[in-house]
Amino acid sequence: MKLVELAQTKSDVEAMNAYFDPDIKRLSKFIRMPKEDAIQSMKTELLEFIMKK
Repeated sequence: MKLVELAQTKSDVEAMNAYFDPDIKRLSKFIRMPKEDAIQSMKTELLEFIMKK
């Protein structure tokens, strides 16, 4: 949760990517689209969700 707060206040996107990257890559295997597109879509949605809070 502290990482999410940091991302919201200081826009530390690199820290967010490092933290969530393993999970995003694992989950991208279950999405029926090219792996790179799935990863990019999930990262974009996650950042949009965090920045709205």
